[in-house]
Amino acid sequence: MKKTFLQFLAVILLLVSCSTDNNNPESSENPETEIEDTFNYLALRANGNLYEIGNKTGEVTAVGSISAMRGNLNMIPSTVTASAEKIFIYEHLFDPFHGRVLVMDKETRSVEVFALDFPVEIYGENAGLNSLDWDAAQGNLVGIVKDEMEYNNNNTSRVVRIDPETMALSYEGISFDHNITLSTSLLGNKLYALSSTTGELEDAELLEIDLSTKTLEPLEISDTELFMGNLANNGKDNFLFGLMPVRGSSLMGEMKAYKLNLTNNEFEALPEVGRFSGRHIARKSFYNKEFKEFAELIYKDNKNQLLQYNHQENELSVLELIGAGDFDTSVIIIDYVKVQ
Repeated sequence: MKKTFLQFLAVILLLVSCSTDNNNPESSENPETEIEDTFNYLALRANGNLYEIGNKTGEVTAVGSISAMRGNLNMIPSTVTASAEKIFIYEHLFDPFHGRVLVMDKETRSVEVFALDFPVEIYGENAGLNSLDWDAAQGNLVGIVKDEMEYNNNNTSRVVRIDPETMALSYEGISFDHNITLSTSLLGNKLYALSSTTGELEDAELLEIDLSTKTLEPLEISDTELFMGNLANNGKDNFLFGLMPVRGSSLMGEMKAYKLNLTNNEFEALPEVGRFSGRHIARKSFYNKEFKEFAELIYKDNKNQLLQYNHQENELSVLELIGAGDFDTSVIIIDYVKVQ
């Protein structure tokens, strides 16, 4: 299968651990300098490994795995989404050829596996999901099905709804001739999709799909030379958060964080945090509704780091991860866990 998602090489990390001498009186006299996490991000690797990441310390802890996952990069990051109680993970397998959704209960972390049925007369012989989003208002999933997962020529993409209990697909009557959908974000009744007509990033455009009127059109952005992936929104304000590739950069995979104002379709650059590289553009950024922060995993200074954006304070920050030697480009943030 031809790979068309933007991928970045894994970086070998030099982990520097700083130990504190318990006999150091200055350390014991200043306990207020100790950093404590407010919550942990829950991250998932394509092989099923789960990790928790401290939002203040950056400490990474392995917390088990989803044994039902097949690994070998079968997980498509742009098809991972969540409701308040469940996390939905799509894997596309090629031997034998089929797609399936793993549904993980957030509280118990138990997993159910559902094989998806793509009727040939509607979706074609080799169909699979390119994206998946949770629609809280409708209580179901919204996905984009690509009719030919093994090839990238003359593909048709179709918008579907998926019953979260049975995983039955329902075609919504919205189709478009795009080979690959790289990243999506559902805001109200509009699905925003970074999609490519040829499978190449240079031909990608941001589509606005109105699920109510069943209409679709490219978003008329003020700077048509720019495109944004790693999409996310906060569920209420009229903007998208994401990462944008830096064209002509000498740094491999360099990106910058942006907001796209959907009122005037103009990009707004966020505060500078120095140069960094994205791990993968074909995925979603994570939004923590309770703590009102966007988060994404990045590379900076040849190290795994955590990018966090508080949109209320307009604060963008990076945090070096400690103990992330097992990470690769497939690792994505899927949830958060309060510190007990």
